[in-house]
Amino acid sequence: LMTYRRVCTGTFQGNRDRDAEVKFFKETIVPAMRARGAVTVEMVQTNDDMFLATATYPDQKTADANPDGIQALRKSIIEEFNLDAMHPYGGTSVVGF
Repeated sequence: LMTYRRVCTGTFQGNRDRDAEVKFFKETIVPAMRARGAVTVEMVQTNDDMFLATATYPDQKTADANPDGIQALRKSIIEEFNLDAMHPYGGTSVVGF
């Protein structure tokens, strides 16, 4: 099965509140990403000042749909968590077991 995966990273500019991160992710980010067609949405809580999130889509067309909405969502995450920026990477996801 081939899918499209987008990974976003960013650096926190201040202290982290991991409980607030989880709540915002579950209540705001996951529903927004699901509405955009994401099949899975995951956040990795790193032990330093980095932010890492991934979303899997059926294809790149779905992932790239509504670029203005994508930018607005990224902007809200940057502002909510005082990130330097969000750096998105994406490509075909090849799953192996």
